[in-house]
Amino acid sequence: MSHTLHRQGDEQSLSRDYTILAMPSSGLNSAGSLPKLAKALEIFLKYNPVNIGDSKGGSRFSLGSDDAVKKILVENELVHAVYRSEEQLIGVLKELKEADLGLSVTVGGLIKKIHGCCEKVNLKPHTIHMSLGVWGKTEKLPSKDVLEISTMCGHHLVSADLIVSLVEKVKSKKMTPEEAGKEMARCCICGIFNPARASEIIEKMAHAQ
Repeated sequence: MSHTLHRQGDEQSLSRDYTILAMPSSGLNSAGSLPKLAKALEIFLKYNPVNIGDSKGGSRFSLGSDDAVKKILVENELVHAVYRSEEQLIGVLKELKEADLGLSVTVGGLIKKIHGCCEKVNLKPHTIHMSLGVWGKTEKLPSKDVLEISTMCGHHLVSADLIVSLVEKVKSKKMTPEEAGKEMARCCICGIFNPARASEIIEKMAHAQ
């Protein structure tokens, strides 16, 4: 999976943005995978993620609660979570290793940070995907700040126009940065969007104008 691969930002901002997903292999171990996915989600929730979700059914914010996410899990799907610290991610990886669920696990974040987290729980990455950036007529892209937010939804369901409008609402005090972060998170149904980081960027953009 590469939909979490193209997140943008500086090192300080990205060092508080870690994604994880767990999934069975379709046709190989997908039959009977629902209890395993439920267990993976249980482990995810234990470490206080800022977002969770199912790849097709919805997220904490689109469905309204964590319990709603649990109820829509089905076989041969994948579950997501987003964390703000290495310590949280290390805890999750340690428990997933101990549970040995037989699911494929993909972690996203700064490569050095991810390697460090894996080393602390004696795990070696099977495969590494690295983004080479965006090429072409980049002058047609939205601003850098907008891209830092929109790229946190790998299916591009958080639009640039929405982000700009929310910045204006925060600037005029019609909405708090935290409310703006949650509003954007509702658009990203798979649960891989980081509303906490988004609210920080929105606040910075509002103050800069």
